[in-house]
Amino acid sequence: MSLRSALRQTFQELVARADLDPVDVAVVDSGVDASHPDLQSRIVKAFAVEMKDDEPMLAPRELGDNNDAYGHGTAVSSIISQVARNARITDVRVLNVGNVGAGAALVRGFRFAVEERFRVINLSLAATAKFAPQLNELCELAYRQNQIVVAARRNMPLVDNGFPAEFSSCISVDVGNFHSATQVQFREDHAVEFVGHGEDVKVAASGGGFTTMTGTSFATPAVSGLCALLVGGNPDLRPFDVKSLLRAFSGE
Repeated sequence: MSLRSALRQTFQELVARADLDPVDVAVVDSGVDASHPDLQSRIVKAFAVEMKDDEPMLAPRELGDNNDAYGHGTAVSSIISQVARNARITDVRVLNVGNVGAGAALVRGFRFAVEERFRVINLSLAATAKFAPQLNELCELAYRQNQIVVAARRNMPLVDNGFPAEFSSCISVDVGNFHSATQVQFREDHAVEFVGHGEDVKVAASGGGFTTMTGTSFATPAVSGLCALLVGGNPDLRPFDVKSLLRAFSGE
């Protein structure tokens, strides 16, 4: 469908549609608890990046297990699955039990997601400027390959917003408080162009049950879910089309 056709829809209409194409979403994070009842049927593949002799090594993980080292990725994935029932999630674990990881592990996991051509890549994390050149190269490649990279602004204020959220080839996300996860706000003349719902969000907890989270990490998957809805209903959309639609639907 064309951008003009897509503009005739709303996120609420897309959520209600039963004919959306499935969209492959990579969650590059702390892993996902695929045994959680809310995620059992939503995780289609799982991988983990481990540092061995200072080298990042990626390997497949057993599907259906709890691959979450911290709980962050489970929460992120549950938000995507709540917003977009057409999302098929691949778990790419790059963070450890302390919810931290080597920048090289992040780059390796992100590179894998780009090389595998996942249509939407969720990065609810931020690297330092040291890794900006590698991340920028990957973001540019993803853009040319018609992949949508959705990246979180750093929660803690530093000299930058975190990478890759600084790059215009991404859809970068800040945190706000809206009535619904299908709401988004566009900000003029701001490096982080979009604001998603990420305050007091009910999410799946690693190991079972639910918890409440706040932060840019949880606003980002809401926007990734919206991107999956848009692409599921309009497979021909390019990344710049998706940005235009998010802006057009801002405030709805």
